[in-house]
Amino acid sequence: MTSTTTLATLIELAEGRKNKAAQEFAQAAAAHSRARERLVLIENYRSDYESRMRNQTGIGLDGTLVGNYARFIQQLSEAVEQQSQEVERCAGHMHSTRAAFFDEERKLKSLEILAQRETQRQQSTEARRMQKQIDEFASRRHFGTPTGYAV
Repeated sequence: MTSTTTLATLIELAEGRKNKAAQEFAQAAAAHSRARERLVLIENYRSDYESRMRNQTGIGLDGTLVGNYARFIQQLSEAVEQQSQEVERCAGHMHSTRAAFFDEERKLKSLEILAQRETQRQQSTEARRMQKQIDEFASRRHFGTPTGYAV
């Protein structure tokens, strides 16, 4: 009985750790998704400005404005690079939290299998005990009085 109670406590704790790991994984996946969305937005914004600059230079644009466009596009390119690094960092964090989740899930399954085996062992022990009582009762009935005591 004590081992069953202990296993139940361990399973409860493992479920808590697994749920926490699942939440962390979900948060990491959401952060990764947001970082990728930001990257796409910045890349589109940079592409937009490059198109504007090409169109404006075709019309004839002041050299100062061309320099300003070029500097701004350079800053956007740097922002794209930084955001790409953030996406990679988020992806790494997401992969590590996923691995932690699967590890906690594996541990929980192991404990559940142990609990199942313990339950089967207890049921087998109880079945043997019941069979022994039945055999003993049948033996007493066969060799003695209905109560099993000789008169």
